[in-house]
Amino acid sequence: MSSKPSIPSPPPDAARMRGNAIARASFTAMAINATLAILQILIGLAANAFSLVADAIHTLADLTTDAMVSWAGRSAGAPPDAEHPYGHGRFETLVSFILGLVLLGVGCGFLWAAGMKLQTLEHAPPIEIPALVMAVITLLAKEGMFHWLYRRGRALKAKVLEAAAWHARSDAASSLVVAIGIGGSLAGYRFLEPLAAALVGFMIASMGVRFAYRAVRELVDTGLEPEEVARLTETIRTTPGVEDLHQIRTRRMADRILVDAHIQVAPRLSVSEGHRVADTVFARLKGRFPNLDDALIHVDHENDTTRPPGQLQALTDRTEVVQDLRALPAFAAASPDWIVLHYLGGRTYLDLLVPAKHAPSLLAADRAALFSQLDALRQRHPDLASLRLFVELAPEPGTGSEKLHQISANEVPPPPPPAGNASL
Repeated sequence: MSSKPSIPSPPPDAARMRGNAIARASFTAMAINATLAILQILIGLAANAFSLVADAIHTLADLTTDAMVSWAGRSAGAPPDAEHPYGHGRFETLVSFILGLVLLGVGCGFLWAAGMKLQTLEHAPPIEIPALVMAVITLLAKEGMFHWLYRRGRALKAKVLEAAAWHARSDAASSLVVAIGIGGSLAGYRFLEPLAAALVGFMIASMGVRFAYRAVRELVDTGLEPEEVARLTETIRTTPGVEDLHQIRTRRMADRILVDAHIQVAPRLSVSEGHRVADTVFARLKGRFPNLDDALIHVDHENDTTRPPGQLQALTDRTEVVQDLRALPAFAAASPDWIVLHYLGGRTYLDLLVPAKHAPSLLAADRAALFSQLDALRQRHPDLASLRLFVELAPEPGTGSEKLHQISANEVPPPPPPAGNASL
């Protein structure tokens, strides 16, 4: 039995507000980058600092990735729909992956450029002091943007903003390279720029690999860390009504987590009570894990991982029992509502619940003849380990509850095959 808990999910407005906050942060970063790029181009051209102009072009290219972050924030915050029943969190993961590749490309570009400059140091053009001032201003602005974006990403639990923050730091690193290069050129130490570029390029490339790898792990549904799985497991196992737990599976979707789990309850528990236990598990998980997006709780009466394949299908079916029961004179009026079947340990356990309106005729019947008919039912279905008969006498006064009278209850151990003569 799979239970889809009835406890409501977080309101769509919360996810949308988070998406809007991510979008606002990315728009602010875009505005700062655009302003710095324009100033870099103007001062770089005036001061004959073409490295500053190149850094400005790099900054303008970053505006494209900032726009992708904004789009991801809004798309990931959209509520679930018919085409995306689990929400749109993977859009955020996809953009994080793309940003990781961008960081990797930028880092490799710095490494390549550093090698080229080491071979052509004597051709570097003369640079003026205003270029150094602008490079330092850009460096400070980009570093400040890194810290701000990183804090916003941590507060919103948005990996995409954290990736954008590191991208801002890569821009600060490129501005550092420009500042060192300009300062070294002015001081006569031109080799400092390519060496710094190589160091920063390696750092950026390694960050890009880390972000891309983390996004890929999420896209292929990698499970949560063992510590988190242990906390989830402990919460489920300690829920009242849960006797055992198996087949727990976890995965991430952006900042949210998804859980599938099989819980084992008492073998003869009713469907409604089993569903209530599943609802309780879901409520406890939501209370202890605020970033839990959904949990699918499958309710088992026994550990289905150890059950032989096809075992349940080989046991007596309700349709067969109803047909054979109606063939008996005392149970000609039997309906499916009379029958409760329990499939335990490869055997079938049958409970017959006779309604009050049929009770008089059944109680008036000859007891030996009645048991003989039920024993005939047992003979037709050798997998029946026991048969219990209950008769409703009347509702209890003032409660409206049904009072059942058990006129026969005889649990017998599973007979060795062949089991055609098991007694009632």
